[in-house]
Amino acid sequence: MTETATITDNSQSAVPAAPILDTTSMNFSPTIVGSTTEFVAGERKPGVCYGTYAGDLLDETFRFRVSFVEHDGRFEMHSHEYAELVIVLAGHAMHLTDLDNHPLETGDVVVINAGRKHGFAEAKGLRLCNIMYDPQQFLVSEHELETLAGYQALFELGPRSERPASFRERLHLSIQELAQINTMLSALRQESERKDDGWKAVVRYQFLSMVAFVSRIYTRLRSDQATPLLQMARVVSYIQQNYHTPIAVEQLAKLAHLSLCQFQRRFKRVHNQTPIQFVNNVRIHAACEMLKDPNNDVTHVAMATGFSTSAFFSAQFRRHMGESPSSYRRRFNTEMIA
Repeated sequence: MTETATITDNSQSAVPAAPILDTTSMNFSPTIVGSTTEFVAGERKPGVCYGTYAGDLLDETFRFRVSFVEHDGRFEMHSHEYAELVIVLAGHAMHLTDLDNHPLETGDVVVINAGRKHGFAEAKGLRLCNIMYDPQQFLVSEHELETLAGYQALFELGPRSERPASFRERLHLSIQELAQINTMLSALRQESERKDDGWKAVVRYQFLSMVAFVSRIYTRLRSDQATPLLQMARVVSYIQQNYHTPIAVEQLAKLAHLSLCQFQRRFKRVHNQTPIQFVNNVRIHAACEMLKDPNNDVTHVAMATGFSTSAFFSAQFRRHMGESPSSYRRRFNTEMIA
């Protein structure tokens, strides 16, 4: 079966993700990568950045921190182990990255992935809210967010792009939207500083609400405003929402406003896998969640996740997971009981 037909082929699974760096067993020797002015409880204080979980996000079970800072002049290029959601509250600067440099101004929203080098030059009155977080703790398995094209563009495709034009693509908030995000940030800062009973649950909820807010804004850009990156993100969003139905590659290419050959080439460059492989990965992930429920038999799971037959589903599942669906279910239930 060719890739121009409905997506139900036996392609190999995607290149495995890089392992998560665990710093809990490493000896930590503090090295400051930069200093700044930080606003804490209404006061201006000197602040420093180490760029590591052990230095900046001390709670290993809740790797999260919200920081309001001010920059003037230059902040040298650096990287960090965690991800960072950056909201420009005031001022302007030149954003330096390992791909290229581009201006930042009030209202810009940028996501910096772990390991991405960046810094600032010519900063003037640059006031930022830096939200530092571990994606593995805060964004994994958030399916509702993954269905938003804006989320895919802002938190997935853009930050890990190796193409300068893609990395320059960022969300710019209107005055009204920036006022709304400021209200959300104030509530997040208050909860983080007070640490009342249940504060971690509230902070998690507030952060995810903020991610959904900016993702929705990006998703709702008119077609004539959509960048190539957002168009590709809309394809991923469509797959996340419709993996349980037949999907043709031609259909996805049309969504991206590309020819079939252009789409297949660009999709593989962005995702390191073909559209068929990507769809099958999404389906298998959904199947894994369904198999955890003992009331879902294998045939039902196969049909519910878009596979044409239970036999084909079982073959694909074994190819991706290294075991049969029944074996996966038994192993999961055994581990839950142990």
